[in-house]
Amino acid sequence: MKHSLMYTLILLFSLAALSCDQSPLFYSISKETPPKDPIVSGAPSRIVESNVSGSAQLYVANGKVWVYEENSWTRMGNQPNGYIREVAATTSALYALTVDGTDSLDTKLWKSTDGMSWDVVGNTTVYSTLGGIFGAGDTLFVSATDENGSKAAVLYDDSGTLKSALSDIGIGDTVPGTLAGAVQMGGTYYLAITGMGIYAAATADGFNIDSAISGSTDSTDRTYNLNGLIALSTEVVAVGSGGYMLRGDNNGFSEVSGACDTSYPYTGALAVWTDPDNPSNKLLLVGRRNSTYTNGYWEIPLNGGDLPVGTVSLNVPGSSSPTTAGDKDTYQQALGQKVLTALYQAQGTGLGDILLASTLRDGLWACRDGVWNAEE
Repeated sequence: MKHSLMYTLILLFSLAALSCDQSPLFYSISKETPPKDPIVSGAPSRIVESNVSGSAQLYVANGKVWVYEENSWTRMGNQPNGYIREVAATTSALYALTVDGTDSLDTKLWKSTDGMSWDVVGNTTVYSTLGGIFGAGDTLFVSATDENGSKAAVLYDDSGTLKSALSDIGIGDTVPGTLAGAVQMGGTYYLAITGMGIYAAATADGFNIDSAISGSTDSTDRTYNLNGLIALSTEVVAVGSGGYMLRGDNNGFSEVSGACDTSYPYTGALAVWTDPDNPSNKLLLVGRRNSTYTNGYWEIPLNGGDLPVGTVSLNVPGSSSPTTAGDKDTYQQALGQKVLTALYQAQGTGLGDILLASTLRDGLWACRDGVWNAEE
């Protein structure tokens, strides 16, 4: 009996000690958000907002076009033919890029001005294979190559027909010539082209391939590999998989102090977040890869809508104020482990100020009440 009591006491003390030693594990489990199955699965495209249907709606694609209305995601009723790779929006139209069948070189650009019907955008150029599409204010820009992949161009939609904005861009080992982003700021269009730099023009046909903006091009000791572009209040910000962040305008770009590290590549996901409770608080959200299980995005506080002067602070969501996430550890156990390809906040449109993220392979996610989870 004494031996049995002694063994019982030893077992109890051992279990107590083990529970203390494993407290970080139990703490991590307590911070995990019950997972949901994303209704928009796989690798969703960039999220865009358009009012072509008569009211502001959100759109995303993963083979089909999905629309967010009445607080839920549903497949759009009328779909363009083919596998829908991307969506984009300008001030007057919604666009979809499709691939026909299994032939990735057979692409079409579709345009909708009412949110219901689609028309093919004509393309009589030699650049028949279309890539990424980006809305910049009132104009749609698209990356393209010829059928042999020997040369590239950036095209733009001119009233239903694609025309050349930049042509005969050479293809090299790092695949320069790929359009990585397009924005409009202060009446000027900006195009970010991987391996080439950032270009500016007052009109869609006013670009010059020999006139990349100073400070935006790769050099012998700097490989930017641009993959994202966003317009802030009075400056444009670009990021790249090389781990660099640039800021500037058509007069020149410079590297952002505190935001450049070749060990941590940017994914191209960029968004400006406005605090619904205090609109003067704004953050630049940047998707970045850190390690196998630490990805997600970082937050940079903005000053007057632009990056602060000098060195910037890259904060983990939930670690400072203002922030998009209610709790740092809960964020890190959820979206913080995912690789992000796009971020978007619906602002002031009656869509609930939700913050959305497209992941590399885990579907569409949303931040609601400070907590990230897959969109059901």
